[in-house]
Amino acid sequence: MIIVLFVFTASTLIAQLPPSDQAAIDAYRAAIRSAENGGREIEAAFSKLISLTQTLTRSRGAQGAVLEAISAEEFEHLRRDLPGVLINREEVVFVKPDPNYFANLARTRGDAADRAFFSALKATYPEAVWPVYVEQQTDYSGCTRFGSGTLVDTYRAWSEFQRRFPTRYVAAAKEELDEVIAQLTESTCACGSTSSIQDELQRFL
Repeated sequence: MIIVLFVFTASTLIAQLPPSDQAAIDAYRAAIRSAENGGREIEAAFSKLISLTQTLTRSRGAQGAVLEAISAEEFEHLRRDLPGVLINREEVVFVKPDPNYFANLARTRGDAADRAFFSALKATYPEAVWPVYVEQQTDYSGCTRFGSGTLVDTYRAWSEFQRRFPTRYVAAAKEELDEVIAQLTESTCACGSTSSIQDELQRFL
């Protein structure tokens, strides 16, 4: 009896994707494997993940995002085949780095900048998806936790990272700081009262 085993990988399962989309998947997989094997390329892998996020969440017209266009089987295989990546397409489509995975990887394989960056990232996203300064209300929205001190703490953490490592994770660190500032100055949904907003602003002084 001849038994033929089919080994499915992201490359074979997502063959319906355009070559450029498949290339983004393959580039991240190669980069994260190198980082896991001690290649000290964690920042490069994280950069590939940002590109992958843009690829998988890009709209394909009537089909929705790339993640929404693939079959359920392909989606599950893709999710299992991308270590360090949180993928969802129910209610809300997102592709995000797994803070716990990267914090552990940085601790065992990274340098001081890697460890500091992912320590700040894990503190910012303790539950992986929602930032610590936002209280989830629905699958896709939340209120700003003014008065909790979390906006100030997050701002200080990323400012300190930029001060210590000005040439590392530049775009990602800036994005986190910009998001804190946007929540502080543009949020239209506060979890608490007006006094909680005033209290948070006072903490910045």
